[in-house]
Amino acid sequence: MQSYSVFLRNSIQTTGRRPEMLAYDIHSEQEAQSIVSGIANAYADHGFNPATRVYWFRSGSSVHEIYAWPHS
Repeated sequence: MQSYSVFLRNSIQTTGRRPEMLAYDIHSEQEAQSIVSGIANAYADHGFNPATRVYWFRSGSSVHEIYAWPHS
């Protein structure tokens, strides 16, 4: 059974930094995407890149990307 994790990364400081795991073992893609979009939408400046299926949001001077990733 495939499950999903939610990751967050600072899109400005990508060199040498791994994304942070915010959630693990989410049982459906729909639930994982709901968590991801809910977090991004909590910020006034946010959006979605349909080409990469990654949500983003601005917090202070940083832009963060947040996404769900499958694992077994």
